[in-house]
Amino acid sequence: MIRLLGVHRLLSVHRGVAALLAALVFGAALVVSALPRMVESSLDAAAGSAVGSAPPATASLAVQFTRRFDLTPMRTTAEAAEADTAWRELLPPALREVADPVPFFDFAAPPMLIDDRQHRYMTLKWVSGADRRVRYVEGGPPGPGSGARLEVAVPAVAAAEMSIRTGDTLRLGALTAKVTGLFEPARPADRFWALEPELTYVIHHRVPLATEDDLIVTALTDGDSLAGAELPMVFRWLVTPVADRVTAANAADVLAATDEFGRRLGRQDRELALSTGFDRILREYLDRLAVTRALITVFLGGLAVVCLGTTALAVLLLVGRVHGDLLLMRARGASLARVVLACGGAVALAAVPAAAAGQVAAGFVPGAPAAVARLGPAALAAGTVAIACAAVALRQSTGRGPGKALRRMVMEILVLVVTVASLYLLRTRGLATGDTFLALAPVLLTLAAALAVLRAGPAVIHLAFRAAARRTAAVPFLGLAAARAVPGAALPVLTLLPAVALAAYGMVTAGGLEEAQRQTAWERIGAEIRVERAQGIPAETLEQIRHAPGVRAVVPAAVGTTVAEVGFGGRPATVVAVDLDAYRRLVAGSPLHLPPPGTGVLVSPDLSAMRSFEIGWPARMTVTPARTVGAMPGVGVGDGALIVLPTAPEHVNTLLIAGDAGVVRPLLPSGARMTTVAGALAEITGTPLTAALTAALRVAAAALAVYALAAVAIALTGGAARRAEDLGLLRALGLSRRQAGLVTVLEAAPLPVLTAVAGLAAGLAMPALLGPGIDLPAYAGGRHGALTAAALLPVLPCVVAGALAAAVAAVALTGAYLGGSRGHAG
Repeated sequence: MIRLLGVHRLLSVHRGVAALLAALVFGAALVVSALPRMVESSLDAAAGSAVGSAPPATASLAVQFTRRFDLTPMRTTAEAAEADTAWRELLPPALREVADPVPFFDFAAPPMLIDDRQHRYMTLKWVSGADRRVRYVEGGPPGPGSGARLEVAVPAVAAAEMSIRTGDTLRLGALTAKVTGLFEPARPADRFWALEPELTYVIHHRVPLATEDDLIVTALTDGDSLAGAELPMVFRWLVTPVADRVTAANAADVLAATDEFGRRLGRQDRELALSTGFDRILREYLDRLAVTRALITVFLGGLAVVCLGTTALAVLLLVGRVHGDLLLMRARGASLARVVLACGGAVALAAVPAAAAGQVAAGFVPGAPAAVARLGPAALAAGTVAIACAAVALRQSTGRGPGKALRRMVMEILVLVVTVASLYLLRTRGLATGDTFLALAPVLLTLAAALAVLRAGPAVIHLAFRAAARRTAAVPFLGLAAARAVPGAALPVLTLLPAVALAAYGMVTAGGLEEAQRQTAWERIGAEIRVERAQGIPAETLEQIRHAPGVRAVVPAAVGTTVAEVGFGGRPATVVAVDLDAYRRLVAGSPLHLPPPGTGVLVSPDLSAMRSFEIGWPARMTVTPARTVGAMPGVGVGDGALIVLPTAPEHVNTLLIAGDAGVVRPLLPSGARMTTVAGALAEITGTPLTAALTAALRVAAAALAVYALAAVAIALTGGAARRAEDLGLLRALGLSRRQAGLVTVLEAAPLPVLTAVAGLAAGLAMPALLGPGIDLPAYAGGRHGALTAAALLPVLPCVVAGALAAAVAAVALTGAYLGGSRGHAG
């Protein structure tokens, strides 16, 4: 009880410093615990979004079996259903847990000519559950067939396009098909229609060098009749993952189970094939997951260093304040262990409840607590108490071990070697590996820079002192002479520089992401507003939009595909016809980069070697390449070539508009599709993972900035007593209040100011130093190189980071001046 009263008395006497220590521990525990929770919650949401936003046919696992003309099984729908059960029994547990248990399978014959007419084909198909998802607008469902005669139902939209009516009898090779009805989707939004889209439209397919499209209609027929027909058949069984069952925790297991499922299918008697994009979706997500977690580790590691350093400064301040009380305890016979326990208990009484409160407050943040979130606050409180005990033990002990300078040199060399190795590995291997050692490379870089400041800072101050010694003014000489002998500078520098550097880097990274996302949005759309219509845009619509209020400019264009008649069989190409001069004026001030002014046709490099060649769209013409072009904004060419005709087109199917989208939308004809830069940007930034990463970067940067300012203030406060004694003597010798303030500034401020400047430089240099090791194309809309070039440093975040360094310097200068002028007014 007596010991507890002694601990409580220490805190009550120095309650101001104790409250500061508790506030620092609370803030650190809150950030360290809440940030991982927030990120993990967003990672789970991102996993579901990655699976749910993908086309259902891509995200599903399709087991395919091709039946030839020989006598093989699968002659009834019952056999197909039994096969579905058999395939599902092969699912590994991790994949079975996320799979939709409802069976879904279909089978279809290859397209067959209708009545021997060219370019008109019909595909016969049966789909499980299709009868519950269609509504017959005419006639009824197909019934069982008889021999070579089948009954079919045709999509209503396809029947209208291909002039098929109920009651028609169509000849399909050796088969005849009677049309019993026309159907349409009962619920168009049903996921079924995303898995079977060919039942809602006519497929248009054109082979190279052909002049007319092949039209293919898919018809529903009776399952047993189709399976029993002597036709080659493709059977497909779909295993569909449920989006919200895939999480950050089980994604890797589900991916491994998907690969194992493919291997199990390969060991079956039948020749089965697994077709899916689910594994690619999971791999892309896991890559982003690794990068996100590693980048959060970077800032959590920096926060840990800065928070622990700032807390250590506060602990040392408290230890300095209670030093007299501890000496009195020793004089009264208390042992060193008792003195250490008394001070450690006082710090624990302030730190442990604060850490617990921070962890409790973090519990209100959505998300499952990660290991860092659970253990971080406890480790922080334990570290704070340990620092207090060690500081008291060293201060009360009179012995000093030999070789301190040698140990310091060895430690600095070790830090430098580890930093260089981690940077090299980070640049060559990348952060996506998820290696914790690589994730700590930026933190190690800031610590190495801090050690460099500790080595170079005194030399700079010494040079300034020598310059002041040659002058007659006493104030610079006295201030810089005192600055040369300032003790205990290592901890403030090792805390302040990582805080400023990582805060600046976080601001620049978040700002760089925003700039890259904006660039990507413009490149996707090609103009503020883009209107496309396959049937063409009428001239009257163009004039209405051009003269509408709120529309600043309109540039008509034509975009289409053709075959460049080069080599054997030609080369697929995308043709863009647009007035490039007008287009440049339209997008002036945007981040788009259009081909430079000039004359002649622009072609992609794969066509540039041709002297001339023929194309058939937008009209039959001979193309003579003049210059090359890599890409055009808003135009995807895939594996094909690109041809840009730098003239206004005669027939317009695309409008590039600068203005108000709300004004343009009501003027569009039916079938027109409008996209905007604002919509594309919202799509890029609206994903849970991107929003969480940007928010985490800003939270971490803000926390680092706050702790940087706190570290400067505590460092100035810690040396106030010693400076008061020195200035008291100088004031007695006639030093004025203003001179006392200037002496204090020159003594206390140089090293914090140098540290802030060096931290700012390190933070702004990190994107270039880390190189391709930390590049976030997935968060920038797939744009690689978004954050690797120093030339892409955004202006506003750089200004904010500079303002942080200036604020740190201002706090150091102002605090030192006020402490020197007001604290020694007597």
